[in-house]
Amino acid sequence: MSDRIDAIELSEDIRGDEVKADLQGAYKSVYFDSTKDMGEALDKVSPSFCLAKWFNVSIHIPTGRTHSCYHPPVHRIPMEELEADPSALHNTKHKKKQREMMLKGERPKECSFCWDIEDTGNISDRPYRSFDVNEPGIIAEALKYGSDGNPLPKYMEVNFNQACNFKCTYCSPHLSTEWHKEIRKHGPYKMEHGNHNDTSWMEKDGMLPNNRPDNPYLKAFWEYFPEAYPNLQTFRMTGGEPLMDKNTFKIFDYVKKNPSKKLHLSITSNCNPPKQELWDNFISDLKEITDARAIDHFMLFCSLDSWGKQAEYIRPGMDFDVLHKNIRTFLTDSECHSLTFIATMNILSLPGWMKYITNIYNLRNEINTDRQLIWFDTPMLHDPRWMSLKLATPEMLQPLLDSIMFMEENKETQSNRFKGFKDYEIDKVRRLYEWAREPMDERNTLLAKKNFALYFKQKDERQGTNIKETFPEFETFIEECERLAWQNRDYTTINSIL
Repeated sequence: MSDRIDAIELSEDIRGDEVKADLQGAYKSVYFDSTKDMGEALDKVSPSFCLAKWFNVSIHIPTGRTHSCYHPPVHRIPMEELEADPSALHNTKHKKKQREMMLKGERPKECSFCWDIEDTGNISDRPYRSFDVNEPGIIAEALKYGSDGNPLPKYMEVNFNQACNFKCTYCSPHLSTEWHKEIRKHGPYKMEHGNHNDTSWMEKDGMLPNNRPDNPYLKAFWEYFPEAYPNLQTFRMTGGEPLMDKNTFKIFDYVKKNPSKKLHLSITSNCNPPKQELWDNFISDLKEITDARAIDHFMLFCSLDSWGKQAEYIRPGMDFDVLHKNIRTFLTDSECHSLTFIATMNILSLPGWMKYITNIYNLRNEINTDRQLIWFDTPMLHDPRWMSLKLATPEMLQPLLDSIMFMEENKETQSNRFKGFKDYEIDKVRRLYEWAREPMDERNTLLAKKNFALYFKQKDERQGTNIKETFPEFETFIEECERLAWQNRDYTTINSIL
């Protein structure tokens, strides 16, 4: 094994907050440089090697699906594999085939997100996700297991339930009970070339969520979790809305009884549960865990795609003022936690993006003292295509450029430690912009624009909203999409179709 790989493996656990100053006093992130080094170390094994395939798992219990991170599509966990070994929640035969491809230097098709990014010359999530599980000897450990072994995960993410009080604009009934209710009441959305959020596909593909306590995947999880728990660096609960599921609080109780000093515990929440007592119970449990130093750190991932009324439009069910109050309570209540805003970047995120970035900067300057409490991440939305950033014109993408300039002007330095922006944060927005500038082909662009108009017309009629009033910046774009959707049809015909 090369000296370079050994150096990465033997490095200390480097947090995203660690920096070094250059001669002019500007900061360079150790995390950014170490992630680049991780990429070089991975490429020494093969140009498609990714540690997430070995040590990272996301488990969707209601539907019996799994994947190695949020980029590849989920795949079914066969019951025969699960019955033989509950570790099949992570080590499916499908995943082992992808590991084999990576060891041979082949690119698994399901990981196309990273290949697309790398082909533009940018850093993909392959080294980032690999560095998430970094510890001494990690690459050698993966190679020891090879493609057929059953490694214990170091990063585990689980969705216990589809229960959710939101019906986010880009979401689906299999991830939200509110979406399920709407489709049962109004039926699927009628789109160009088919229906959207039609639950019949869930029945056909075996994706109808099973939220019952006798779900065999839930039973397998609680059999597997005590074995996996001592090995975990990170355990993250998602949804739906995890605060609406009792298993989330069962995990909190487990952690209280079984402290793990290396564990990073987290949830991904809408920070706006249907009952305030759920939030209060969460804060109470968290305080008990962190006061006892039962874990190394707690991270709250707050799902928020824009700011204010535009955020509420994208994520129906949100009361932005309540969300803002709850996150401020969270940020000021303990010493062992921090918050990451997760912006699932879609075309409707663009008008409010500068406000979003400015408010992150303001919160950092108001609340941060001796450590970084407030982070953000910007995963790209791929589906549905009619909400993709790739539909945006250069003028519509300008807020991304403006935010890059703002962050460059307010980079973290010795004089504004924990207040400014880190180099890898700027790099992620820059790669987002460059990815968005590569448009879809003409046929898919035309179809996506038509479906944009069809979808939001139905959404507004069902939910009593108005996209043009909420996003006046996009009036020209919205009208273009409408012209494309309505061309060769009269408005009466459109209404009868819908």
